Amino acid sequence: MWNFLLVLTAVIAWPPSAQGQLVYLTTVDAWRFHKVRVTGQMTNANVKATCEAAGMRYPCCQSGSDGCSAPYWTSGCIAYDDAGVSCGTYSVLSANLCGTTSGWGSRCQPLDDTFAYCHNWLSDDSAYGVDYETHSNGLQGANYNNMYALCADTDDCPSSPCVHGTCTGGLANYTCICENGWTGHNCDQVSFSEECYQFSSAARTHQDATQACSATGGRLVDVRDQPQQSFIADKIAASTGVSNWLAMKTAPIEILNGDGSPISGELQWSASEPAAPCDLCVLLDSSDNFLAKTAPCGEQHNYVCQSVQVPCEPNVCQNGGNCTSCFNGSATFCACPDGFEGEFCEINIDECASNPCQNGGSCQDDVNSYTCRCPTGFEGHYCEIDTDWCSHHQVQCPFGWSCRDSVSSFECYDPNPIVRRSPYECSSASCPDGMYCIEEGAASFSCYAE
Repeated sequence: MWNFLLVLTAVIAWPPSAQGQLVYLTTVDAWRFHKVRVTGQMTNANVKATCEAAGMRYPCCQSGSDGCSAPYWTSGCIAYDDAGVSCGTYSVLSANLCGTTSGWGSRCQPLDDTFAYCHNWLSDDSAYGVDYETHSNGLQGANYNNMYALCADTDDCPSSPCVHGTCTGGLANYTCICENGWTGHNCDQVSFSEECYQFSSAARTHQDATQACSATGGRLVDVRDQPQQSFIADKIAASTGVSNWLAMKTAPIEILNGDGSPISGELQWSASEPAAPCDLCVLLDSSDNFLAKTAPCGEQHNYVCQSVQVPCEPNVCQNGGNCTSCFNGSATFCACPDGFEGEFCEINIDECASNPCQNGGSCQDDVNSYTCRCPTGFEGHYCEIDTDWCSHHQVQCPFGWSCRDSVSSFECYDPNPIVRRSPYECSSASCPDGMYCIEEGAASFSCYAE
């Protein structure tokens, strides 16, 4: 029986699961929250089914750890540490996304048109929704269609699937970042110098091992230098951990005539003659840090086969990938260009999978790159910069009033208020595009990001 470790020249990563319209929101405790498009009525049943179809769990309208209890919380809800903000999911998410708990999510644009599973809330099985445009919460899901479900997924790495690498969690999936010399989905395949290696799981004599390698289209491995020896030794130590045959062996004895010349081929010998003084073969010795050692060739040990990678005919790799094969074509590999992955380089790597855009920014995936589209009030490559409306964007407050900047908003106010005949009234000219106006009194108003 064989246990293979086949060499690839490119890392094969697990493709991200295909989803419909899905937007990452934020991470709370161990949970990553997303909004996922629902087809049909916004009932609890549809919200739950949509989350589960996307490979995720469903947070309830009350899922935090701060005093959540029946009737709106049930054992099917996820639970997370809300750091004492609130039992209410929307307040917790709004605090994380927009820096405010005001309006129970209705004043936080990224949460617009989302609905959360709400156990025993209404008799018509309505999910609980919020609307940013009208700053309304408590929307009855039975009255709405084709909005977004509030869903959550968690890290898929606790099972430690990466044999020789570091695991990063993804949406109902994981990716292994392999250590040097390892590749494959679980970092369990070896790579070195454009060669393929097979590591046996069965022990044979040196002669039988040589024949077994030849039958696969390869050969018993010759170690030519110290880096190659270290590479093979490391892989054996990390897998079977036993001694393995190499190709090298002692040469047959040479018999000379009395004058020092080689004997002729005319001399007839007994079947067991001429006897070699020592019939020895070379192995990497597991009892001595896998240093090379001679042993009788008739002993049984595991062994390593080697095969050169050759170009495939035809090239089955897509998107400009380079195809190579080894061991008589039994193993075929694609070396993918930057930005692509998969067995045949058929997958455009989703650079947005790591959720690089902050503060509710939406990520647009491109080939080997991405672009963050920032919500009003944020800017920068990752939407990491809070827009300073009062200086950078040169907001002009009316009447010579002063400007005060805050997260996703700014306020115009009279630093020396006087009695006015009438309070300030918001108009379409009060705020920049993408913001709405709220009157704060006779001598001030605020502009908030939509």
